[in-house]
Amino acid sequence: MNKEENRDFIRKIESLVKPEDVTTISFLGDYNKLLPKKTQHKIMTRGSRKIPYMGFIVDPYCLFLTYKIKNIAAVEAMLPEGYELAEASLFKNEPKCPLLIFSAFLARTSAFIGMRLEVYIIARVKNTGLLSWIISDYETNTNSHDPKNGFCGYTGDPAVFTTTPFGELIIDVKNRLNGREFSITADIRSGNYRELDESLWLEGNFSVNYGGELRNPSSKPFGLIFDPVIMKKALQVPIDSMEIRKNTYQESIIDCDRPVSAAVFPYSQHFIIRQDLKSDELLNESDLNREISTFLERNDFKTMSGNDIKKPLYAGIFFFSLVNWGIILFLLIKLFI
Repeated sequence: MNKEENRDFIRKIESLVKPEDVTTISFLGDYNKLLPKKTQHKIMTRGSRKIPYMGFIVDPYCLFLTYKIKNIAAVEAMLPEGYELAEASLFKNEPKCPLLIFSAFLARTSAFIGMRLEVYIIARVKNTGLLSWIISDYETNTNSHDPKNGFCGYTGDPAVFTTTPFGELIIDVKNRLNGREFSITADIRSGNYRELDESLWLEGNFSVNYGGELRNPSSKPFGLIFDPVIMKKALQVPIDSMEIRKNTYQESIIDCDRPVSAAVFPYSQHFIIRQDLKSDELLNESDLNREISTFLERNDFKTMSGNDIKKPLYAGIFFFSLVNWGIILFLLIKLFI
């Protein structure tokens, strides 16, 4: 993708993310939490068929912090069926080992806007041999959905992700119920651009799934569609330039005070999630380019819209208003007769 094509790709993804629609979708999400999990799953499945593309934008300065897994057996038990634990590295020519990766970022999507802290296990898909990011836990200060918990979210308080005039990245996240914390400060200015490991960043994003505390039989892998240029390089931030104040996540399987490597993306990353994409349709860069071309050429697809939610709500309000006024009119007539 050249610069102009990349701009067109970005513009089209940005057009899928509208705050006025996200606000309405978030509002409805609070009501959907009351529904049985099976009903929630049906709503998501039906929505995926009608709305093929979801925009997903990660704003600067997304952080990835890796830890070497010390309890292999425990992590293997956290993987979904069809996966095996794999060795990986953030950057090229970096020693590979079984990794648990923390990522903190600000996201703007077709369904939510807010901060997320995600924890991944890096595994290998047995039938393709490709790496995969397995989401095993997360915190967020906005609405969310996952196969295990259904419509959920608003778990992090505080959920701080910001930068300072001194070139620092500050992240402070705490689960409001169980008290788990992730609190670090990183000196972004100390980072230097390095080439990323292609097997992790390119192929690994073709198949993303859920495991660990989020493992669920209904979970299906999904692929991210993106311009490969965003996965070529990132800032490698030296570990000794980071202050890890507290990390109490997955303490039984990693040494929380001894991270291995850190990467920061100082630019926006634009993705689309094709919700009806089958697991065997995205296996290499050629498949990725095909999906990009299809997305750029299509203009007739339905997008997430708050109006789809407002219209039935307004219709319901109007209907019940008519019923109420009908009852009042009936009672008045009966009273005067």
